[in-house]
Amino acid sequence: MNSLKRFARREPSAIAAFVILAIVAVGWMLNTPRLSISSIAIVIAQTLPLAMVACGMAVIIFGKGIDLSLGMILTITNVIIAYLSSNGMPVLLAALIALAVSLLVGSVNGVLVAYMGLPPLVITLATSSILAGVALYILPTPGGSVPKWFSNIPLLLIGPIPFSLILLIGIPLLVWYPIRRSWLGTAIMAVGEDDSSAFTSGINVRAVRASTYVLGAAFTSFGGMLMTMTSASGDPKIGVDFTMNAIAAAVIGGTLLSGGRGTIAGAVAGAVTLRLIGNLLFSLGLNGYWQYVVIGTILIAALGVPYLIGRARANSRPELRRAA
Repeated sequence: MNSLKRFARREPSAIAAFVILAIVAVGWMLNTPRLSISSIAIVIAQTLPLAMVACGMAVIIFGKGIDLSLGMILTITNVIIAYLSSNGMPVLLAALIALAVSLLVGSVNGVLVAYMGLPPLVITLATSSILAGVALYILPTPGGSVPKWFSNIPLLLIGPIPFSLILLIGIPLLVWYPIRRSWLGTAIMAVGEDDSSAFTSGINVRAVRASTYVLGAAFTSFGGMLMTMTSASGDPKIGVDFTMNAIAAAVIGGTLLSGGRGTIAGAVAGAVTLRLIGNLLFSLGLNGYWQYVVIGTILIAALGVPYLIGRARANSRPELRRAA
């Protein structure tokens, strides 16, 4: 209980993200006829790819970075697995190759941004363009296939518990939380909060920042694998919308775009919220285009409310007003 209170004081934005998620989830359940464990499992399975990309984006933002190539890293993972699997390669080996390619892309992004000092927006946008071309070369049109057992993994039930829910919670726990509790996790947050202070305290800022791009690529590659399970095929344009949605999910989950603050749990909550908003609007019979309006409004609120609160606190303290 005390740890939960400490978390709430330290990460109020993440708590707010879970409150928003709860409200949206209740609204969706109340407006969804014939709701069942199987239908919930399907929704979670459809959410998994975005949740993983959002986790990857959040880690990069923690280190005061940004990566516009994550959508295409998801795509290249999807295309490689579907293409190699349909041409006789064992799907697990194809997934490992796709993961290796994704880690290579993340490493290149990290080196160019952290060690060469090139602008992350430009570099990752260029990387995204290259990957888009490679994906179209490998698979010019949607196609390829994976074994049925592989595509059925997210839909499995372990008793009454959807296996997709276990994946949604388990992958971030296994990948990020050991890192967060290590020196690397502390260093990532320190670099994001103030890289000059981190440098003077002995942290290798360049190496730490580069590592966030590798971790972001790893999370996104897992998302690509899950996307391939869900779609059971490959599509060279499947990840087009993922980059912006991942940024939105991370921000809704309480990640500060200035770096050094946020949680992976919040990013997952943001991704689930985005997914349920679309389902809720569909249940209410509204046009799907309203989803973008609602998401944009929530994103503005997620960015604007903390700013207004900070301004209000500053105005309430005379010494801060005099300093301003």
